[in-house]
Amino acid sequence: MESLKVGPVPWWMRIKGRVLVFGIAMSIVPSLFLGLASFKAARLHLEGTIQQQNLERANALAAEIREFVQNMADSLTHVASTNASVLLGQDQVARNSILGTLLREEPYLEKVTAADRNWRVLSQVARREVILPHSVPAKLEKVEFTDERSFAISNVFFTGDGRPEFYLTVPIQDPYTRQVIGYLQAETDLKGMVTRVANLRIGQAGYVYLTDEKGNLISHTDFSYVLRQENVRQNPSVRGFLSGESPSHRGREYDNSDGVRVIGLFAPVGNPDWAVFIEQPIREAYQPISQFAFKLVGIVLFTGILVTLVSVVFGLKLTRPIENMEGEVRRIISTGDLESTVVQQTQDEIGRLVQSFNQLLHLLDQNSKKLKAEKELLTTVVNGIGAGMALLDAEKRIIWWNSIFADWFGSDRLQNLPCERVVAGEGMDCLLPENDRVVSLEVNGVHRFIRQMFYGLAPENQENAAYLLLLEDVTQRVEMEARMIETDKMAAVGLLASGVAHEINNPLAVISAYSEELIDRLSEKSLTPVEVREVLNVIYGQVLRCKQITDQLLHFARRGKQGWDLVDIGLATARTLALLKHRARQKRVGLESTLPEGLLVLGNENEWQQVILNVMTNALDASPEGGVIKVRAWREGISIQVEVEDQGEGIPPSQVKKVFDPFFTTKPVGQGTGLGLFVSYGIVQKMKGELNLDSVEGQGTKVRITLPSQEEGDDEAPTKGSDC
Repeated sequence: MESLKVGPVPWWMRIKGRVLVFGIAMSIVPSLFLGLASFKAARLHLEGTIQQQNLERANALAAEIREFVQNMADSLTHVASTNASVLLGQDQVARNSILGTLLREEPYLEKVTAADRNWRVLSQVARREVILPHSVPAKLEKVEFTDERSFAISNVFFTGDGRPEFYLTVPIQDPYTRQVIGYLQAETDLKGMVTRVANLRIGQAGYVYLTDEKGNLISHTDFSYVLRQENVRQNPSVRGFLSGESPSHRGREYDNSDGVRVIGLFAPVGNPDWAVFIEQPIREAYQPISQFAFKLVGIVLFTGILVTLVSVVFGLKLTRPIENMEGEVRRIISTGDLESTVVQQTQDEIGRLVQSFNQLLHLLDQNSKKLKAEKELLTTVVNGIGAGMALLDAEKRIIWWNSIFADWFGSDRLQNLPCERVVAGEGMDCLLPENDRVVSLEVNGVHRFIRQMFYGLAPENQENAAYLLLLEDVTQRVEMEARMIETDKMAAVGLLASGVAHEINNPLAVISAYSEELIDRLSEKSLTPVEVREVLNVIYGQVLRCKQITDQLLHFARRGKQGWDLVDIGLATARTLALLKHRARQKRVGLESTLPEGLLVLGNENEWQQVILNVMTNALDASPEGGVIKVRAWREGISIQVEVEDQGEGIPPSQVKKVFDPFFTTKPVGQGTGLGLFVSYGIVQKMKGELNLDSVEGQGTKVRITLPSQEEGDDEAPTKGSDC
């Protein structure tokens, strides 16, 4: 027995190392799992609390802004509705007085303008400047009002001193007709809102900012962002607002414009279409979680150290008997002595393991002796099976063979040679997609037919074998099949001979009649050269007809050439039907055929004609007088279909499965050999086709043959040596 060499085992692969790792893992993993679960729960709770607080602040600020704008709009609407006639009247002093009063009562209004229905300015009053007549614009910029609100808001703009403002416009309606007769516009200061945003604190480093519907910064906790018009449109929260997303109580984590990781959320104002944004640095928000995580790591480390010490002591005590057993097993492996035993030192599980191992050694010793005897028996069977066997690797090189394979191909030149060089010669592939293939080979100087089969093997084997090649000598079977086909053909020729004789009688009768007439008239010397030529032409035509009939019979009767070629199914079938016309007329059975040319398959034309003759003979025998046999062929996808249908008595269901058996026939004794369908089935199978029979008793039989279609120039036909 070959000794097994075992090198030093790393500590992490030894049992003591595994016990140590297991102890540490079982102490740290639960603690770590519980800690992580607690950490996750605390983080989610804190995150939800912070985000809920920030969302409430954002919603409150949005409500204040919305209320502020609505109050300003209500004040303007009230003035416009109660003073419509004065605001649009001819009294300039009264109109300016009303506008000035509005400025005094609303501290956030900087400038108020009254205009008629055509947006032409009538009066303009400002808080911080004197409006001169020449500085008043001729018209206000036209704004659009929606049905949902009675005021319009312009885009936010900034004054020279950096104050954000916007124009608030309300319509002036006729108190009686409610028709719009003018407009009242106020330049509104947002400084109060800016101050409110600046004073709203979010932790130590959080901040609040306000944008309009286009993402322009209106206000910020750090007003310097507003002064330099910081671009905040790239923040995910702003992008979500601009894209029309609904606000969520769950904020987003992202990097702000300063590169700080923050939690951001927003609350839309609604009217106007602005939004309030709150962003808080994650580091500040999750600071309590970081402290908790630090404590958790400390607990896990302390537990791991304690468990490691316990595991080391326990592992050494547990693994010492196992190491002693390992030494004994190595000794047995090195000596190959399966009859020795390992000394049992303890009575625990390890002691019982030693006892079981000793029993296993005894069984191995007995099985080893049995395997040797079975190996000798298997060698005798493999060598006496009568077939050549070889194992091939993935590259189809021979790595093992039995004695018969060696007798056929020699044993001194097989190792690691490609299979096709040994079995089939140069250029042939042993492992074709076609299994169960019969090839013609020269074996020890004798021509033999060899049946070649191969089987894929599981990749997990010691010899790295990928395939089992099995070669069986089927020379006697192939020759018997060839004789059977030839016998069936000769029987068919004999069957056709009488019909051909009758076919020849008709043209011979014509020849005889014209010859007698020619002799008689020549003796009377009443024929002209032209009449002689006409009579001879008729005789010549009938001779050609006889020759055509005999040629068809000879073409069918002669032994076909070996190998395959392209066969025109329609043309070959039509030739066979021509030989059966006389017999069909004798039985008064009609023949209807649809046989287009150009339906090409790979095969032997002579063998195909024999298939059609056998099928047609059965159809004629089964057809009653006055019946019709339909023969047609057509292309269907990548296959050629040939169908023969008769109107005979059909075949009983109990006999349908037997019609392809050799020597089985339903005809009376002396009228059939029982080989026709059997031989035809074998020929169609050899052509890679299918032959199916569908018969209903009392209604007739339909035979359909399916063959793979080929095209002109196709060079995939089997070689002469592969034909059987």
